[in-house]
Amino acid sequence: MLSELPSEIIYQIATHLPTANALAHLSQTCHRLHGIITAENSRIFRAFVRSRFPYIETPPFWKDAARALTSRSRALDRKAIIGRFVVPPGTATKIGSHEVTRQDNPTLGYRPSIDSYETWNGQRWADRKEVLAWGAANQLVMRIKQTGVRAQEDWLVFNDIDHVSSYDDICSLHLLSSATRYSNDTHVEHLIFGRVRGDIVHLAISPNEATFEHKQKFISFGLNLDKTDLSSGTDSTLAAHFENGSIAFYHTETDDEVIEPFTWLRLEGSSRTNYSKLLSSSLVAVGTGNVENSLSISKITPDGVSVYRTIGIGSLDADSTSLKSKANIGAIEPLNEHNLGSPGEVFLTAWDDYTVRLHDLRSPRPSEVSYRDATDLNPIYSLHAFGHDRFLAGAGGEAVVKIFDLRMCNTYSYLDAQFPDSQFNANTIPRTKAKPRPKKGFSIFLSHPPPPTFPQQTPHPVRTRQRGPYRGPIYTMSSPSPSSPTVYTGIVDGVVQLDFASTDDLTGPGKEWYEYNLDLGVNMGPGSLPRWNAEAFNLAGYERPDDEDSATTSKLRTQRAFADLKPGDAARGTHTGWDCRWETLEEPGAWRRQDG
Repeated sequence: MLSELPSEIIYQIATHLPTANALAHLSQTCHRLHGIITAENSRIFRAFVRSRFPYIETPPFWKDAARALTSRSRALDRKAIIGRFVVPPGTATKIGSHEVTRQDNPTLGYRPSIDSYETWNGQRWADRKEVLAWGAANQLVMRIKQTGVRAQEDWLVFNDIDHVSSYDDICSLHLLSSATRYSNDTHVEHLIFGRVRGDIVHLAISPNEATFEHKQKFISFGLNLDKTDLSSGTDSTLAAHFENGSIAFYHTETDDEVIEPFTWLRLEGSSRTNYSKLLSSSLVAVGTGNVENSLSISKITPDGVSVYRTIGIGSLDADSTSLKSKANIGAIEPLNEHNLGSPGEVFLTAWDDYTVRLHDLRSPRPSEVSYRDATDLNPIYSLHAFGHDRFLAGAGGEAVVKIFDLRMCNTYSYLDAQFPDSQFNANTIPRTKAKPRPKKGFSIFLSHPPPPTFPQQTPHPVRTRQRGPYRGPIYTMSSPSPSSPTVYTGIVDGVVQLDFASTDDLTGPGKEWYEYNLDLGVNMGPGSLPRWNAEAFNLAGYERPDDEDSATTSKLRTQRAFADLKPGDAARGTHTGWDCRWETLEEPGAWRRQDG
């Protein structure tokens, strides 16, 4: 009998189970199996997390981590997404100067630069502190949310300028989270932000005391700023991309109050239209716009910047024929959370031909895989790696967020990178790993009209735009941690929160666990109020046909409100492969094409 097998064999069997629920059910079979599975601080759940979700760092609450990660993975498979606007309340604490004078009359809304992080500060998975911040024109908006036994939500709005114009807009923002040397400063939030006119500062904000202090200033020599980038990990490098195309690099692990660049990168013919991204603290990728070296990867050293590798249009795959003679790159995203080789060697790029390409600097090929949404031909403005097997792409129009599955590739899997035998251990991916069955991608529209009070900004610029469904770009995206179910997306004038959680999890027999540990605060029915700010709105989306499929048309799917769900909907949804909030498509008639 299974219960009579030695514990080591039980352990080996359990680590091959496909879901956390299967582990839980196995532990409920008898007292002995329950003791084996829960022994040694849930050793089996720890092995499950490390084998099924490689390289995702979590706190050592292994049973809860297994449940949270499998819940998010299941939600992604079922396209279970909850959309809400993040709206600062009128009671937000104001720090700095807020009696300001507007010196211009912008006709366009601001582009929010977003950052977020979360850290565990208790004895359970639910005990988390999450910080979200974004630049709202000249102001900095911050939300500090504590969940678990000390649940609390605090908002603050910071501004240190009396006379403002569009040159005072915050165009970059980086929270210095618990991974930095400021992690012991638990009551003070440290961040680096930059304004268009070139001011780049390290700011310390004390939410409890409603005070702030400028800690450091990064010298920009009077240049207007396009954006900044901050490498992850210790010994971080700050890169400032200026409007003239030059890029300055700064050390951040210093106590100097005034910091000058330790080196510069100036590309011939470069301009603000070229995109740059730090792949690591020692590698930077730049879209040059040139034909021969469209993508240039350079090494950063204290002595200067030297070209490491270049990729031109002509060396790309067959789709490159649709690239313009001067190709631009709209976004770059390193896949550093996956611990593959040295940091920065595997990354994604969004090109002018509406294609996202995966590059691996360990390979002689210019790119490994291409991803494309043939239904939408807007340029891509943002990329965001999500989980261990997905990435999101924000379009430059129509409020489209595209969800791509990195496991769809038949020729290459970045998780199957070959390592020397000595580097293999129980936590690495097997060499011969069966690839999952390919699945169609999905794209969603964040086109719901913003609420009337959105955004709350002082002073209110006079705008001639009519308020209606959003049709603009997705500028930025951020997740608090690699294990978070949440993605914050930056649109014109504000932020949309996307939570990946299945309705049958949130409303089913285990809803108490999800309510307490994920604490999404979603309005589940009539009369209930959302805890964390705004109501969920209904999304729309479409399943993308394969690139080679020119006959199938994409059908629009729409969501129902939680309040409109009926008993049994969640259970029926588990058989369709879709979250039950998605409306069922009409059955095709005999005279209709049976598409998608």
